[in-house]
Parts: sequence; C-alpha cells; structure tokens
Amino acid sequence: MRSRLLLGTCAAALGAAAFAAAAQQPSWGAIASAYPAWGYAYEHPTREAAEREARAQCERAGRRRGASCEVRVTFERTCGAMAQGNYGEWGVATASTAAEAARAAARQCDNHLPTEPCRVVVRACSPGG
Repeated sequence: MRSRLLLGTCAAALGAAAFAAAAQQPSWGAIASAYPAWGYAYEHPTREAAEREARAQCERAGRRRGASCEVRVTFERTCGAMAQGNYGEWGVATASTAAEAARAAARQCDNHLPTEPCRVVVRACSPGG
C-alpha cells in the first residue's frame, strides 16, 4: 500500500513539474497588417517565428493588393489585439485578456480621428505564463 502511495505521489509531482516547465516555455504571438489585410500568430516558440507567421498570413490575405505587411505588435505569454478604421487608421494593444487588449486597441485607433468608430479585426492570446 505504501509503495502505491509513494508511486502516486511521485507521478503527481512529475506531472506538476512537467506542467510548470511547459508554462515557462516562451509563447510568442504577433499581429501584422497592411490595410485592409492583417494576419496573426500565437503560441510560437520565438518572437521571430510569430512575426514570420503573422506577416505570411497578412501577405496571403492582401495578395490581390500587393500588401507589404508590417508587424504592428508582438506579445509573449499575454494577449494582443488590433483595430482598424475605414481609411487605414489602426491601433494595437496588449493586455492580460483578449477583451482588455481589444478595448485598448479600439481606443488607440479611435484617437486617430476616424470618421467612424474603429472595429477590432483580430485578438489573440499566447498563454503560458
């Protein structure tokens, strides 16, 4: 009986240690755009990988317009969002939740004096913290 209890305790400890190690791994995200196209990435092991994926998505989406996409924001183990206005205005933000990031991105975009309120076009989280 004692050996089963010890084995169960060891297995639980190993599982917790593996979970804690995974939580400490980098988890990057990025958002890129070239109005009106955009792309995003999340849960990538490096910032560069997240930026590359976000740019590639954006360029595929904007292919008909010859989009030259730029990374607007990167984030590690948090959330990011981007809002766009009617004439290319944009705003980005990061926050601990997607909803907070979206509100902040819309506020930032609205500060560029768009003719209509900006709308959130993407929000993503790269958890792990």
